[in-house]
Amino acid sequence: MLPTSKYPSRRQFLKGASLAGAATALTACSSLAKPNVTPATPANPKKAKNLIFLVVDGMCLGTLGLAHHWSLRNRKQPLNWMQLYGRDGLTRVMQDTASASSPVTDSAAAASAWGCGERVNNGSVNYSTAGQARTPLLSYAKAAGKATGLVTTCTVTHATPAGFSANVTSRGMEKEIAQQYLSREIDVILGGGLSKFNYKASIVDGVAQPAVDLRPAFAAKGYQVVNDRKSLAAAKGHSKLLGLFSGGHVPYAIDRGSDPKLKKVPSLPEMFQAALESLSAAQDGFALQVEGGRVDHAGHANDAAAILHEQLEFDDCIPIALDFMNANPDTLLIITTDHGTGGCQLNGKGAAYVESGPALDSINTFTNSFEWLQNRFKKTGQYSSEDFQAAMGFVPTDAQAAQIQKAIDEKVKYLSSFMTGLVEDQLWDRTAVGWTSTNHTSECVELFAFGPGASEIPSFIENYQLFGHMTRALGLKTES
Repeated sequence: MLPTSKYPSRRQFLKGASLAGAATALTACSSLAKPNVTPATPANPKKAKNLIFLVVDGMCLGTLGLAHHWSLRNRKQPLNWMQLYGRDGLTRVMQDTASASSPVTDSAAAASAWGCGERVNNGSVNYSTAGQARTPLLSYAKAAGKATGLVTTCTVTHATPAGFSANVTSRGMEKEIAQQYLSREIDVILGGGLSKFNYKASIVDGVAQPAVDLRPAFAAKGYQVVNDRKSLAAAKGHSKLLGLFSGGHVPYAIDRGSDPKLKKVPSLPEMFQAALESLSAAQDGFALQVEGGRVDHAGHANDAAAILHEQLEFDDCIPIALDFMNANPDTLLIITTDHGTGGCQLNGKGAAYVESGPALDSINTFTNSFEWLQNRFKKTGQYSSEDFQAAMGFVPTDAQAAQIQKAIDEKVKYLSSFMTGLVEDQLWDRTAVGWTSTNHTSECVELFAFGPGASEIPSFIENYQLFGHMTRALGLKTES
């Protein structure tokens, strides 16, 4: 007889603060228009003119399985990711994700391995273990006359985009990373992180720091500076583009869909589409990284609904990339993740596991993220059972409600994560999704490659080895 016991409690894993959790109401994502591009090269070019690097940060294989089964039940079709397995020209690779300092990498070290061809310590960005700065991939592309771009749902100065473009000893130096984007003239920069480009005077370690607004400096260099979906659409095709759509990370996808105040924020596919329209006119090609960054955040928060919706949004970027590659066969396309986060898995529930499907479907009833709920409670200073029920579809017990109010009163920094952990039993009963921790995992991850140079990538690589394959495919001259 199959076991029917529920997934073990995760409280033993909640030792540290994590990022915002979320619960979402999901609807099928509409497809976007195809890029207006035409073939300009032979069908089988030997060198890549363009690089599109799609990375979904923190995707466990369990997260992929969760989203796949949701898509089969709700869209009646497999994920775009799953459909890649049957596509001609696919090079499928298993990738070791370790860093120089740990078998479990962080995003800074993982992106730096790709970005400079060397494993670095967790927390550093393109600095060797000996403390030497390494030239990042987009700098080599720029030197070769290529346009460069970064698109993300995180702050644009976050670890993964920085790994392709910046040098800092600590990933937290996001204001310094923003300055480097300006001096290195990354052509297209789209995502969150206005607070890293425009900030007030402050005191740091006893030293006065002046107020800074980098946007006029970008504009002076010819950048079109945009801040919402409407202005992004108006800047269509501009060769230099800076889009900062939120103060911090881009809000979770479900909140952008349900909160009218957030509807002005573009989606990841919309930003990707805009980046292609801006970069594709570059005579010598381009190198573009596109990151679905908040899959990682939802994994840290152990929130099934949030991670599902973020994965689905990333998945909608895949057809856009394939359409562009089909029209431009001199494009090397790479699709991968940097590591797993949280150990997400849809688990067996009920006798013979027959309750797992309905539990998966119940995620559709979530309407807002815990991050959204946190912001409301912190703004008012009061817990609201009405808001909680509207967002999550259930009401915490009186004891749980009292603990939430106490956390609000005590100004607990990560209130969203606190609430997620507090109601973990209710979340399990509704979703059947379990976790191994709130941290990154050491699992090897899949990587897909198409186009010039793809066939040269072996079936198993260590993450830092990918740099050499990309630079050779693009014909870039490097230091090594």
